[in-house]
Amino acid sequence: MPTLTPALLRHHAGAKSYWRGLTYKDAVVELAVRSRHVDGVVRGADEYRVTLAWEGTHLTGECSCPYGSQGFFCKHCVAVGLVLLERGLTVPPPDAEDAELRARLAELDHATLVELLYDRAARDRSLRDEVMRVRG
Repeated sequence: MPTLTPALLRHHAGAKSYWRGLTYKDAVVELAVRSRHVDGVVRGADEYRVTLAWEGTHLTGECSCPYGSQGFFCKHCVAVGLVLLERGLTVPPPDAEDAELRARLAELDHATLVELLYDRAARDRSLRDEVMRVRG
């Protein structure tokens, strides 16, 4: 599993976005490390929502800003990553136990769970096949 570092952030963002991200660290107004990703909010011309996660060994960044919406790893992603590092935090691995999700699913009633799973499995053939193989 790769480690979150300033060099990795610079690699994903490129030099220009990385240096601009350095100036946006103080604009990070919300930061939440979730079970398998990090959510952040960065205040710029607007409030931009950022998500950092690992896809395998590849760090991904999503942002609601115009540049990030085009699929680029933007200065807002860099700022969130740098604030994480300053706080001694990191992006959790993709296979981490998602205790938050497990707890929420445990709260839902049976009929709601069936509907949620049905909706996903009806559109995802591999999930449907997996459900059909499970013996309960």
